[in-house]
Amino acid sequence: MKGINRFFQKHERFGVKNLMLVVAAGQGLMGLIYLGLLMFNAETAALFIYSLYFVPAEFLQGEVWRLVTFLLVPNWVAGLMGNFLDFIFAVITLVFYVWVGRSLERFWGRLKLTVYYAAGALLTAVYALLLGAVPDPMFINLSLFFALATMIPDETIRAFMIFPIKFKYLALAEAAYFIIWPLLNPTLGWGRLVPLVAILNFLLFCGGDLWQLVRRTRVGPSRRTIQFKSEIRRTKAQRGYIHKCDVCGRTDTDCPDMEFRYCSLCVGYACYCADHIFNHTHKTNS
Repeated sequence: MKGINRFFQKHERFGVKNLMLVVAAGQGLMGLIYLGLLMFNAETAALFIYSLYFVPAEFLQGEVWRLVTFLLVPNWVAGLMGNFLDFIFAVITLVFYVWVGRSLERFWGRLKLTVYYAAGALLTAVYALLLGAVPDPMFINLSLFFALATMIPDETIRAFMIFPIKFKYLALAEAAYFIIWPLLNPTLGWGRLVPLVAILNFLLFCGGDLWQLVRRTRVGPSRRTIQFKSEIRRTKAQRGYIHKCDVCGRTDTDCPDMEFRYCSLCVGYACYCADHIFNHTHKTNS
């Protein structure tokens, strides 16, 4: 896996910069066009959205643009027809996509994020072609948070800007939604199992990291971990700190409430504070 990560890092230029911003902007534009058409003629608006969906029969007849445009279908148009509250929720959702995408791009690099997203879209399209389903792109986008929560499970976000919730608990809630959604949409036929495709894509890229996280949670500290903690205590006694940010030089002694992490994409043991773990230039051998 480290070799693959090195490949992604070495060929970073081939990735799409600010990928999720591009996707969010595309969804926002399609949503505005849909609302504009809806003001004049509901049938025209419906035909416009239909032209974006990945419909296997239409795709096989030569409408190849659907392989890309289905990713730009706003989530809210599937169940409504243009309610203001749905529009506000759509804006919040797009902001969430951009935030998660930028976090992953800083952690993974833009090429790995691009490949992850493209693989999810391709798997979804193949699933739709094999089973004649019309897929919902929402689950490809939501699965990005699974990846982020796997890497930094104990990071917190404030729900409604008040209640701090760890990423791992939000990911569990999202997983529950992935399970419940097919049960709530039995009329979609095979299309209701599209969430499983997004989960498969997540496991292909993050299955190893998820397994390690589960093992650490279930097994508890090993003998090696206990020895490591003992070594940490000795190190702190010798030099006065344990962690020091390679960018700003802050230490856990200077800022006891600051969180420090080590970047898996940097050569050696590169430590960064919370302000720079997603905002630094990766160290390489070259």
